[in-house]
Order: sequence, then C-alpha cells, then structure tokens
Amino acid sequence: MFKTLLALAFSATLFSAQAATVFGEVVDKAAAMPVEQLLAAPQKHLQQVVTVSGTVDAVCSKQGCWMKFAATSEKGPFRIKVRDGDMVFPLSAKGKTAYATGLLKVWEQGEGEAAGYQLVPTAVAIAD
Repeated sequence: MFKTLLALAFSATLFSAQAATVFGEVVDKAAAMPVEQLLAAPQKHLQQVVTVSGTVDAVCSKQGCWMKFAATSEKGPFRIKVRDGDMVFPLSAKGKTAYATGLLKVWEQGEGEAAGYQLVPTAVAIAD
C-alpha cells in the first residue's frame, strides 16, 4: 500500500512539472529572438513570420485574446493578438516567459500615440 501511494505521489509530481502551456503549432524556441532585438529593427521583419521571446507583462482579462510582452524600447509596446476564441491566454501567464511564432504587423495605437507592433501567432508557448 505504501509503495502504491509513493508511486502515485511521484507520478503526480512528475506530471505537474509540465514544460509549457502550448497553443497552436509547436514553437521553435531555438529560432526565437528576444522582443527587444526584434524591436531594434522591426521594419526588417514586417509582414514576415518570426519567432520572439519575452516576459508577459499584461493579458486580456476579458477574452484572453492578447498578451503584451515587456518592452523598454521606444518602438514598443509589443502585443501577441489573436481573434477572440482562437487561443485563450490565461491571466496566470503574466510574469512568465513566452515564445510566439507568427506574422509581424504594425499595431496602430490611436490618435496622438505612436504605433506599436504585434504578432498574429500560429503558435505560442508559455513557460510554466
């Protein structure tokens, strides 16, 4: 009986230590560039498929349809945006490292504010 309980406890620990929460396809983390590197020359990557990494500093609290990566660059902010319901990013992603692959686009901020950049992803992985 003790061995069975010990085995169950070990299994629960093993399976609770997942590597990432994944949405869509598989992200090639080896090809990822830090968001700050992308923002240093965003025009070079516009309308191209890129993979970026960064720390999530905000998540849509209504639909989970976007996340913002922390960016100190003047060319920020940087957002990962999907159509409502395509992927639902958890609020628990805030503060975690995330990787995303997708098409880079300009993100218009509104009147009087500088445009930012956003990625329309086909794949997202949030490190646990």
